[in-house]
Amino acid sequence: MLQALLSAIVDIFLSAAWSAAVRFFGLENAVEIATAIFGLGCIVVGSAVLLLEHG
Repeated sequence: MLQALLSAIVDIFLSAAWSAAVRFFGLENAVEIATAIFGLGCIVVGSAVLLLEHG
């Protein structure tokens, strides 16, 4: 249940970040920004999974 909630939160965050990037920077730069955001999202999810497994 906690993993589903975490997944939903990350999905909402990434969706909002993508929309904001397109709105502020245009589509060309948004692709580069989305790549960075996706990488950070993966780091956050990986860290959360690591902490939850050891918790």
